[in-house]
Amino acid sequence: MNEWRQVIVTVCTVVLAFAALATLMLFEHAAIRTDMNAQLAAVRTDMNAQHADTNAQLAAIREQLNSVDRRTARIEGHLFGIEIQPEPVDGE
Repeated sequence: MNEWRQVIVTVCTVVLAFAALATLMLFEHAAIRTDMNAQLAAVRTDMNAQHADTNAQLAAIREQLNSVDRRTARIEGHLFGIEIQPEPVDGE
């Protein structure tokens, strides 16, 4: 009877040890996941800022190209004796 009691105590101890290890692993997993989510949020914030900067630069370049196109149309019109008056854009 003592032998069975010892076996049962040993098995229970092993099971409890594995349960404790599994619990620790879950807490570690949760901590790692929280840290990774924070890092992902920081990366997304940086990327959104860079994206906004890029969009602002592209908008400025598009405006410059539109301005050049309007000036080119006026010059071509004057060179060929054609009166071309494109519609003014943004108070031009």
